[in-house]
Parts: sequence; C-alpha cells; structure tokens
Amino acid sequence: MVQTSKNTSGKRTARRNRSALRLPVAVLLISLTLVGGRSLLSPGQGAEAPMLPEPVPAVTQTPSPTPVPTPFPVPTSLPAQETHPSAPYDYTVPVPASGPAEASWFSDAAFLGDSLTDGLLLYSGIRGADNLAYKGLTVQSIRTDKVIKTDSGKVTPLEALGTKTYGKVYLLLGVNELGWYNDQRFYKAYGELLDLVRDAQPDAQIYLQTLLPVTAEKSASHAYLTNDKVETYNALIAELAAEKEVYLVDLHAAFAGDDGALCPEESTDGVHLTKSAYQRWLEVLRTHTVSE
Repeated sequence: MVQTSKNTSGKRTARRNRSALRLPVAVLLISLTLVGGRSLLSPGQGAEAPMLPEPVPAVTQTPSPTPVPTPFPVPTSLPAQETHPSAPYDYTVPVPASGPAEASWFSDAAFLGDSLTDGLLLYSGIRGADNLAYKGLTVQSIRTDKVIKTDSGKVTPLEALGTKTYGKVYLLLGVNELGWYNDQRFYKAYGELLDLVRDAQPDAQIYLQTLLPVTAEKSASHAYLTNDKVETYNALIAELAAEKEVYLVDLHAAFAGDDGALCPEESTDGVHLTKSAYQRWLEVLRTHTVSE
C-alpha cells in the first residue's frame, strides 16, 4: 500500500516536470517564429522589400465653362416678302386729333361750301387756300350756279375746282338743305357730288366736315333749322364718308356744348360764327389732318 502511493506520487511529479518543460519550449518557438517573420519582412536581410505603388497626384477638377448661346445673325434689312404694308385707313371714324399742321398746309387746298365756309376763308386768317364757296349753295346748286368769278367769266364752284390741281379739298354743305323733306335725297345728291369732286381731283385728299350746331335759341324758334335735324344729317354725312372713303372731320363735336347746341357767344345770328370762332374752326382743321 505504501509502495503504491510512492509510485503514484512519482508519476505526478514527472508529469508536472514535463508540463513545465513544454511551456518554455512553446514560448521559444513563438519567439523564433516572430524573429524569423521580421527578418523576412525587413529589407537588407536578404529579402527584397516589396514595391509600394507610387502615390497618384490629386486631380483638381476644372469647372466646365458655361456655354454661351450663339446669337442669331441680325439681317441688315428685311427681305421684301417679310415687310408689312400699312393697314388700310378706317373711314368709318373721324380723323383723330394730331399736332397742328404748318400754315402752308392749306396752300394747295380748295374749300367748297355755303356762307359758313365763305366766312371761314374771310375771317379765320387762313392763307393760300382757294375760296370756292358762296352763300345759299347746296349739294345741288354747287353744280349749277355760276357764282365763282374767273378771268373768263363766272363758273360753277365745281367747274372752278377742275381748273387746277389741288392737294386737298374741304367740303361743308347741308345747312341750306335742312328743310328738304327727303333726307335720302340729300344723301344721294351729296354722294354724287363727292364722286364728281373725285373725278375732278383724283389725287387730292377729300375732307368732309360735319355740320356745325346752331344755338339753342335758334333751334327752338325754327321749324327745320334745329339741332335734332343737324344730328340727323351728320349721321348721313358720316355714312357718306365711309361709303366714298373720304376723311371725316367732326366739326360738330368741336363746337357743340353739353346740350348739343352752339355757344351763343360764338355766333352772330345763331348760325354763323364770330371771328374768334372762325379762327377756332381753322385750328380744328389744322389739328385734324392725315399724312399719306
């Protein structure tokens, strides 16, 4: 029994000695391995150091330039087919106000009418225009009454119109026709007269003026010389201007007050004008012209 215990104790001692011996050996092997690995990686110990890749320089991004649109070439002149003609004149509306024309504007003008137009040529200060007006004339008698004096005798205003070339022809007729029983007779006769004027002066500007109002007193005291009748005839005159394609000057609008009547201070008898009113009439004509 004692012998067995000794043997057992010896075996345990031998195992402990072997375990103690294995630990240093393991440490030694690990150390050798580390030293050997370092020698394999260290340059100058017979092993060539691995080549490291050269660093790639950083690339600076240059921003792309903003594209500039190429302008379209501008032609020095428009092709003929791209030009636009002027719009046709609207004869259905009166001539609009404009800057005053020069005094010489009327140097190639003829004026046809009755005593109202005669007063304009006598008292307004107009210069250079030919006076083919006479008291009492109508759209009919202006073609038949020989009242215009010439070197060869008296002729009708329409005949006198054809003796020379004019640049403008102004007409104001209708006051003496207000008593006609048939308004369409006036319309038809005035239309025929405009055709004859066009035939006599094919290249002239033709200005058709609306009738002036009369004073309220005259309108109230007369059977047919009334402002209601004046407005009726002015509507027909506006229709004629559009139909015959002549320029309409709305003289009535320039002289009618809020009541549609002529101011008493601007008239000598309720129909005809004072000198200052004739001068204002001339200014209306100067500021209502058409440039062609």
